[in-house]
Amino acid sequence: MKIIQTNSSEYLNRIIDLYVEAFSTGQSEQYIDSDELSEYLDLIFKEGYTILAIENHELSGAVLILPLSFDKAIPAQISESFNLKQCLYVAEMMVAEKVRGQGIGKLLMKAFFDTADKSLYSDAFIRVWDENTPAISLYEKAGFKTIANIQQTKIKADKSGTFVMNKIYLHHILD
Repeated sequence: MKIIQTNSSEYLNRIIDLYVEAFSTGQSEQYIDSDELSEYLDLIFKEGYTILAIENHELSGAVLILPLSFDKAIPAQISESFNLKQCLYVAEMMVAEKVRGQGIGKLLMKAFFDTADKSLYSDAFIRVWDENTPAISLYEKAGFKTIANIQQTKIKADKSGTFVMNKIYLHHILD
């Protein structure tokens, strides 16, 4: 398993495929607008960075990281208590379904903490669906603690309506 930090467009299509797999299938399946996804990934490549897990030339997992100030859903409880410019945001954490449970998420979290520029950033945040218990467990084992909650309305994958996801913000002091 190779863990790399990169913003190379060489991996863009594989990141898009992983994102679509992670969020448009399974229990949390939701509609993914390809233009919005492209804009979002462009922002991450421009303002943040990615950490990728690659094995046998295949993308097994990815962490997409931005300054927290780019998160448009930050609860006031966080924005009023932290200097957002000094906070990193794990915007997305994805592991390919066929390799989940093999420790890739743990490797990606370790790589995130190892690469976070602690001279610029004092805190890290991640947001997760409250029903994604494996992810919550991973983040808590990495030292994240629940700090706030929000609700997000998502469009169903088949566009037949909407549903609400309860999301948890977790916080970790970078040291």
